[in-house]
Amino acid sequence: MTRNELNDIIAEQVATDARPDLVSTLVHALRIGGDGFAVEVAADFPDVASDEERGSLIERARVIADGMGPIDPVTPGAVSLQRIAEILGAPETYWSIRAWIFQGCPHEGYGSTMRCDPAALAAWCAAKADGIASEEAHRFRGLAQRLADHAALQAA
Repeated sequence: MTRNELNDIIAEQVATDARPDLVSTLVHALRIGGDGFAVEVAADFPDVASDEERGSLIERARVIADGMGPIDPVTPGAVSLQRIAEILGAPETYWSIRAWIFQGCPHEGYGSTMRCDPAALAAWCAAKADGIASEEAHRFRGLAQRLADHAALQAA
């Protein structure tokens, strides 16, 4: 199972939860660092007032995490952020691509091992372009096209 597939499964399973974003975060915490790490992550939720609520969120996340298979270490075709920056060309840099992570672009890994699937990133850029009404929309459409072209070349 790739990280993108995992994220899709988690999103589907938590869609009906009262706090899907928190449950999703806890599922990842459980899979990355186990129960102790999930408890630490839950303790940092500022809008969760009680230990009982934290406990129920962790239990819900545990049910989801226990039903999942292992994550493949790397999605086939995923490349480093530096390589993505090279594909996109100037003025895009590693740091601008990394900033997209905080805007929700699809990625896997953490820190220096962070990688992106160019096809998934192209879809994200296209969706971002559709969601904004400015000069930036044209820029993101161009980025999406370059990433899609690269993904098509790699698939051939």
